Amino acid sequence: KLRIRVRYSMSFDLDKAIKGRVWKFGDSVETDAINPYYQYPMMEELKLHTLEAYRPEFPREVKAGDILVAGRNFGCGSSRPGLVLREVGIAAIVVESVSRLFMRNSVARAMPIFIAPGITGIVNDGETLEVDYPAGIVRNPASGASVSIRRFPPLIERIVKAGGLPEFARQRYLAEKNA
Repeated sequence: KLRIRVRYSMSFDLDKAIKGRVWKFGDSVETDAINPYYQYPMMEELKLHTLEAYRPEFPREVKAGDILVAGRNFGCGSSRPGLVLREVGIAAIVVESVSRLFMRNSVARAMPIFIAPGITGIVNDGETLEVDYPAGIVRNPASGASVSIRRFPPLIERIVKAGGLPEFARQRYLAEKNA
């Protein structure tokens, strides 16, 4: 029997808008700071230290439904995934640009990450942001400012909707097996 760990498995509905409080970061946020597993190997410990190198208050004050906004080259550095961000409640990551490997890891685990050039210019830390993937925009409800989101290719959308690459592979395997 094919077994998949469900703890990190979470489907994401690309058809619904996400609205949340913003945590704003700058350029080149490194995976060592996002996921310092070399110091904190267990998820419960890791959650208490994620991103503290940039914002010491982040692990203590982040709430479920918050949105992380960052500049260019988000997730640079090593191949560490950003699952801990989902575990602490981040509902979406919206960035000017993202490292290729971090993007692949995020898609593989259905961590909602959106590329929205200009995002850092329309929202400040602590403000509310709305991510409307179906409409292809991110907007600041207070100011009315908005920027476009880059759409995912159809295959990536299917992987995200399935809950990540392992879940997508399982669904595909079962469909082919039963066909």
